[in-house]
Amino acid sequence: MKIPIIVPEQAMPKKDPDAIQLCPCMTKPVKLKYKICTMTWRKNIGDTVNKGDVVCEGEVEKKALEFTSPCDGILIEQCLDDDDEFTAGITLGYIEAAE
Repeated sequence: MKIPIIVPEQAMPKKDPDAIQLCPCMTKPVKLKYKICTMTWRKNIGDTVNKGDVVCEGEVEKKALEFTSPCDGILIEQCLDDDDEFTAGITLGYIEAAE
C-alpha cells in the first residue's frame, strides 16, 4: 500500500498577508496564509525506512522542520526535489508500506 508523507498544517507558521497595512482591521477577520518552506531530502528513493524516521526536512524562518515516515516500508517516490518550495497540506513523497 502506498502511504503519503504530508506536511501537517500545524507544522507550518502562518503570516498575515495584510500585516503591512495599518489597521482599520479590528472590525474585519484576518486571513492568514501558510508560509513557504524549502525542501531537503535525507532519504533516497529505494531506502528502507522505519515509522518515525526522518525522511526529509524543510526550512522556514531559519527553523528546521523534520518530516517523518508514517510507517515502516520503502521510500518509493519523492514529489519534490531538494530546494523546491512547499507549504502546508502538500504531499512530499510516498512510502510503500511493509507487509
